[in-house]
Parts: sequence; C-alpha cells; structure tokens
Amino acid sequence: MSANTATDIHIIGQGSIGALVSVNASLQGFRVKHYIKSSALQHPPVNVRWLDEQTYGLSQGTLLSEQETLSGIVIIPVKAYQVAQVLAELSPRLACDATIVLLHNGMGSIELAQTLFPQHVIIAATTTLAGFKRDNIVTHTAWGETQAGIVSDHKTSLHKTIIDQVIPSVTWHADILPSLFTKLAVNCVINPLTALLNVPNGDLSSTHLHDDIHVIISEVIGVAQAKDVHLNVTEVIDTVFNVIDATRNNFSSMHQDIAHGRKTEIEHINGYIVNVGHEFGVDVSRNQALLENILALKKPVNFSID
Repeated sequence: MSANTATDIHIIGQGSIGALVSVNASLQGFRVKHYIKSSALQHPPVNVRWLDEQTYGLSQGTLLSEQETLSGIVIIPVKAYQVAQVLAELSPRLACDATIVLLHNGMGSIELAQTLFPQHVIIAATTTLAGFKRDNIVTHTAWGETQAGIVSDHKTSLHKTIIDQVIPSVTWHADILPSLFTKLAVNCVINPLTALLNVPNGDLSSTHLHDDIHVIISEVIGVAQAKDVHLNVTEVIDTVFNVIDATRNNFSSMHQDIAHGRKTEIEHINGYIVNVGHEFGVDVSRNQALLENILALKKPVNFSID
C-alpha cells in the first residue's frame, strides 16, 4: 500500500480539470473521492483519455453528506459562479486539518473562503493543465503549469508537498496575486473575444485586434494596481499573446459555453474587473463593453470590435 493513502484527496465536481487532477492523484497512489451534484448521478462515470492515449475510468461521484467530515485536501476546480455555493456547502463539513485548494477561473473567491474558513489553510492556484469534456469523456490535451500560493495559513501546512504530487508542475509563490491577475488578463482577453467573434483562440493574433487587446490588458493592470498588485506590462502582454499562440487551435471555455447555451463565467472574469474598477475609480470601459455584450449574447455571431 502506498504511503500516499494516508491523505485523502477530495475533488468537487468532475469537470475537465477535476478529472485530470483525479487521474494524476490516483496514479500517485492517493485515495481520491469525487463529489457531484444530484443531477450528475444520472450520467455514467467519467472516463479520462490521458495524453499517452491510456484511458482511465473515474469512480462514480457521490453527494456531500451532512454526516461526512472531510479531512486531507479539498480541491475546488469548478466554474467560478459555482464556488460560493460549494464553499457554503463545505462550511459545516471540513475537519480542522483540511486544506482548501481554490482552482478555478476568475477572481473573488479568496475573500469568501477566508471569511467562511478563518482557521483553515487556503491555497489559491491557477493552472494551464488542459483538457476538454465531451459527454462522459475527458480528453487530456496539455500538461501545462500550475501557479499556487498559500493565502491563509494559521498552522503549518503539511500538505504543500502532497499537492506537488497531486497537481502536475506546481510552482509556489509567496504572493500568488500577481499570477492570478496575469491569468485573469489572459481570460479577460481570450474568453469574451473568441465567444463574440466565434473563432478559435489563434484568430486573436490578427493585428487588427492588437489595439483592443492592449486596452483590455491595460484595464486589468490598472485594477491590479488599485489592489496594490503591481504587474509588468510587457510580461503580461507577452503572456497573453503566448497563450493565444500556444492554444491557437482551441476554442475557449466561454466560446463553448455560449455555443452550447450554458452559463458563462463572464461575471467573475471581466465582471470582476468592472466591479473593482468602479470601486476604485479605474477606467474599465472596454471590459464593461465585453461584459455587456456577452451577457446579451444568446448564440455565437460574427461580431466586429471597432
């Protein structure tokens, strides 16, 4: 029996990232348990097609039980708009030694987690680990990298080295906020533009979009600065265009959400920039326009930004 079975890994949901982390953790010898919403119980268990073309079946997820106490590591890789509900449901169910890992797009959940779990270790992370889900199949497309940082630590965190095994390619930061805002800039550009223009990520490299992209990024950087997070403008711009190039054949999650009539994360991505920008008096008019256009969009259309 692996020594890793001494620590339980709890994963909320069976989306792409949660499924990929689950397989990786299982391959490292950890006990993994999934928690899903009741409607998902009607669907067959998820299978993961790994990058080496091996296929792994996940165990059927279970519902959170009011009698169950979760200890070990609790990873929350759900849609941004689901995080608040998940944290509220977890509030009475976490053991005092549990570590919470927030692993999702968008911003705003750290403060809520700190309020609900003032005595727990809380880790915020952003990842480029990638895959896509179709029906009950998750296809792994890239290993990517994960940036992580402890944002609340009221006791020695013994789980940091375990997370290094559970999540591939983790880089730890004393201050995770610059990495989170950089990833937010990537999402603020790629997600709404690809959804509105109905194009794959690579089409955003077109030179006629560069000015708009620079404005979107400058507004994100302005909001970050208002929150006392200082970013290097050139590095953020380079990161955004590098991601566009590296994922040029992919369709963004927001594009796919719009295409399939699902709720998007726009209010936690560009919407977060708009809310904080208004709070601090920062010009966020371009992000405001993207927010409004996505909220008004019912299906992909050819949309030109002038």
